[in-house]
Amino acid sequence: MPKQPIAVELEAINREGETQVVRDSGLTVQGYSVYLRAVEASGLALATWVADYATIGPAYQLAERLSLALAIPLTILVPEPPMPVKREPAATAGAITTGS
Repeated sequence: MPKQPIAVELEAINREGETQVVRDSGLTVQGYSVYLRAVEASGLALATWVADYATIGPAYQLAERLSLALAIPLTILVPEPPMPVKREPAATAGAITTGS
């Protein structure tokens, strides 16, 4: 059955014992996971793991890119707000010259 993506999720995780989502529970954040949330034609909701990261920067970049590419919302489930990703200005392909 085809699946319809509905959201990208970024979660803070703790790996002590069973892996748990960290929100405001007081658990230590030990990494970040990115999931793609989808709904099957039958209405069954699924979450597909995409990647794990040790820090929020790369996890946020991937989640943001997936959200934009698929035109679906990004849900961030972390106890601290993510820092905006600084992007370097795009380099020009060649020197700009003017005629005299």
